[in-house]
Amino acid sequence: MVGAPLKARLAAAAAAFGLVAAPSYAIQRLIDGLNEPPIGTILAQAHIPYYWRVGIAVLHGISAALIVSFLLHRDGQAERFLNRLPPWLLGVVVISAIAMGLRP
Repeated sequence: MVGAPLKARLAAAAAAFGLVAAPSYAIQRLIDGLNEPPIGTILAQAHIPYYWRVGIAVLHGISAALIVSFLLHRDGQAERFLNRLPPWLLGVVVISAIAMGLRP
């Protein structure tokens, strides 16, 4: 069955995208927060750094998704990857949420 392994690879690639893109944005936001002026002095310029951070996080996520998709080409590898994923997802979500809470 060709469809099942392809679906598993796509699911693994999507999970890798999320595992990389979320912390990538959070880390960039923390780093940019060190150099930004106070929130009251920012007007229209506030959106430009945001779009750059989102764009770079998406590129990181796409890169991770492509790498995972190419590495998990054998039968059963994607399923094993997805079975081991829940603890990593929980850790990434909690750490990213804490990081984003540190810098509003």
